[in-house]
Amino acid sequence: MTTQTTPSRRSSLVRRSSIVLLTSTALLAIAGPASADVPEGWSDPDAVDTWTALLLFALIPIGMALVITLLVYLPAIIRGERLTPGAPHIENQWIGGPRQGTAELAAPDGEGSEAGGASARW
Repeated sequence: MTTQTTPSRRSSLVRRSSIVLLTSTALLAIAGPASADVPEGWSDPDAVDTWTALLLFALIPIGMALVITLLVYLPAIIRGERLTPGAPHIENQWIGGPRQGTAELAAPDGEGSEAGGASARW
């Protein structure tokens, strides 16, 4: 059994093949200078050993991520907050408010006092 290709399918196949060929050729042409030798006027640095590369590319970024995580979670841990995903919802949480709750807030002194919050009138 032979398969017949239509002219539109054939042109699509030719177009796709030429794009792949041109792209791979361009990538190889761009990557060519990467394999060049060190110029004569430059110093020839020593090769980097495996442990130094591992330190630079793995251990230092992991260490930085751990330090950032510690800096984010440490204040909450010191305050004794729960950090687990199943922690119960905290009701009436006032971020940056007084530590003892509303007992520290000023209460209204009398009828005309403006202390104590919104008066709910226009």
